[in-house]
Amino acid sequence: MAHSVRDAAPPAEGASDLPEPRAQAGADPEKRKRILAAAVTLFGKKGFHEARIAEIAAGAGVAEGTVYLYFRNKEDLLAAVFDDTMDEVLAKGREIASSDAPAPGRLVRMLDIHLSFLAADRSLASVFQIELRRSARLVERFSRSKLVGYFRMLEGVIRDGIARGEFRTDLVPRLAVRILFGAADEILSEWLLSGEATPQADARLLTETVFRGFNAPPGPGGERPVPKLRTRRRIPA
Repeated sequence: MAHSVRDAAPPAEGASDLPEPRAQAGADPEKRKRILAAAVTLFGKKGFHEARIAEIAAGAGVAEGTVYLYFRNKEDLLAAVFDDTMDEVLAKGREIASSDAPAPGRLVRMLDIHLSFLAADRSLASVFQIELRRSARLVERFSRSKLVGYFRMLEGVIRDGIARGEFRTDLVPRLAVRILFGAADEILSEWLLSGEATPQADARLLTETVFRGFNAPPGPGGERPVPKLRTRRRIPA
């Protein structure tokens, strides 16, 4: 999923910088779905900038003019792909986040949505992991909309886990979210670029690695080995 590293204050939850959908009097939802599916396939295969509306129309089995009844232009199509996908991810995420299950398990399930949703469709993954990032303007526009809601849900689960004694009290939720999301994001990007059949890690392996850290398990007496960190020798001025 595309993301922005800026620390500017996010918009209010539910707010979006995306344009309002084009009015669709008598629109056919199934036809719109076919157009979006064709766009995802073509964007993933040729890239957003190389894809043409005429090719998307042909892939959807509609006339080129029909595409413009549903979407203003290619950027509007790309926005709809992001918007529709995030709507589905957020709906599933809210259901998990609002449950009374232990916080670690909820995090695993929420990150599994992120990983499995995109790993199930390489073209969709290419749109999110590559095409959206080719333009800083698009990244900023999309990241400051519904992706903010996804971050907030993860952060809410972590705060709940801290309050319930399931996570360390000194854990910084905002930082933890970015570590988890960044790791999932990199796993997807590496899988996409490598051409391998499946990503190297799933949500459970990812979260267990983060939760347990890199330290070796304690010895028989409960002691933990202390890693020796090499420090750079200061060069006299």
